[in-house]
Amino acid sequence: MSIPEIRQTAEHKMQQSLEALKGHLSKVRTGRPNPAILDTVMVEYYGSMLPISQVANLSLLDARTIGVAPWEKGMGAISKRRSVSPIWV
Repeated sequence: MSIPEIRQTAEHKMQQSLEALKGHLSKVRTGRPNPAILDTVMVEYYGSMLPISQVANLSLLDARTIGVAPWEKGMGAISKRRSVSPIWV
């Protein structure tokens, strides 16, 4: 490998590392909630597991509460998932 190839590979890997760090830092719990912490919560929707953000609106209700409003009234899976998710513990 030549020096330019090594440099290009290193820059690519560093960029991937920075993107991963940004993703992890966006989920850090601080005094204010961030709906991004719910990105890993999956719910069953017509037999498929989907991220909660694809079946409900996520919003900040106040300084300590994230609101989850399902798009369909029959989304009992969200309340079931809420009881077993580690985020709500």
